[in-house]
Amino acid sequence: MSLSLDCQKLLQGRYEKERLPQDFSPERIVPDFAFNILNSLGLLYRPVVDEDYLAKGGSRPVWPEGKPFAVCLTHDVDHVSRYSFRQSARMFARDLPVSRALPKKARGLIGLGLNAAQAIRHANQDPLHCYERWLEAEADVGARSTFFFWPGWGSVGKHHSSDCTYELSDKVVFDGQKCTVAEMIREIDHRGWEIGLHPSWYSFDDVDEMKRQKAALEKALGREVVSVRQHFLHYDIRVTPHIQAEAGLRYDSTLGFNDNVGFRFGTCYPWRLYDLQAEEELPILEVPLIIQDGAMLKPEKGMRLDGETAFQYVVQLTESVERVSGILTLLWHPNYQDNPIWWNLYIRIISYLKEKNAWFGTVQEVAGKGCQKKHP
Repeated sequence: MSLSLDCQKLLQGRYEKERLPQDFSPERIVPDFAFNILNSLGLLYRPVVDEDYLAKGGSRPVWPEGKPFAVCLTHDVDHVSRYSFRQSARMFARDLPVSRALPKKARGLIGLGLNAAQAIRHANQDPLHCYERWLEAEADVGARSTFFFWPGWGSVGKHHSSDCTYELSDKVVFDGQKCTVAEMIREIDHRGWEIGLHPSWYSFDDVDEMKRQKAALEKALGREVVSVRQHFLHYDIRVTPHIQAEAGLRYDSTLGFNDNVGFRFGTCYPWRLYDLQAEEELPILEVPLIIQDGAMLKPEKGMRLDGETAFQYVVQLTESVERVSGILTLLWHPNYQDNPIWWNLYIRIISYLKEKNAWFGTVQEVAGKGCQKKHP
């Protein structure tokens, strides 16, 4: 196939920059698939840049043990508890300044009271206190994943209504033991999974925010954090790559969709991000996000799929990735663990990918292996 688009222009983000909505602002949700040039051409579900590259004689990535393609499993940790009075109180404090209407404030107080009652009732059996279940399921297929953790309420200078509300000092139960979120993070890291940064909404164009939040997570973890995914995929191609690179991050996995699946930049290979203001390549590798759970399964937005139809999309995209020996990056949110449809689909997907003989790696691992080849 001969691609009419300029692949370099696509990967540098120039097409995305040109197609930003006129009302794009720091408050606006990230532009989704409808603004994407590949969507308008009917090419969203094909890694057309990779297909073009291989057709012109480019070399495929080589994965460990001769595996035909790679899989990168990821989790955005937006919630660590379903019932928490402290987290509800932070949410109330966050939203209070913008809730000028008395009825909204009253509803907020009622919600806070209800959550306090639920927190007492479920003190020893919170349904989200089972992160070990994710590790066990992934270990069963020989996989390790990347967990993107929020850096803690106190490390964030300016809060958005979508931001997470937990502190790294909040209490959870992990593997049958009461501990802090920070202690759980260290144990997950110790077992061989990667911990990445899930920074706040307003970090996308603020290097001081990004640096402070990265440092807070590193302090809790006790080691350097190198991978990042922006919360809510809130990202501006004109500035965010530079912000992340200046903060010392080396791998990003934000560039996917909230309301669809597919290849936002036409590729499932890692590539170096580009600074459109300085007109130079940056020392940060992108591992593109291909499939997000919420984009497929949420009943109120996105694709609104049932489990069986969602699985067929996964099969289609997997076959596209396998044809070019690329990386299939999935995002599954841990706070949906107690939803049988979401959990059972995840187990079915990773079992299917094991049967396909995929090589599983964290964001840092697949970026390191996959960048042994480069787009022209």
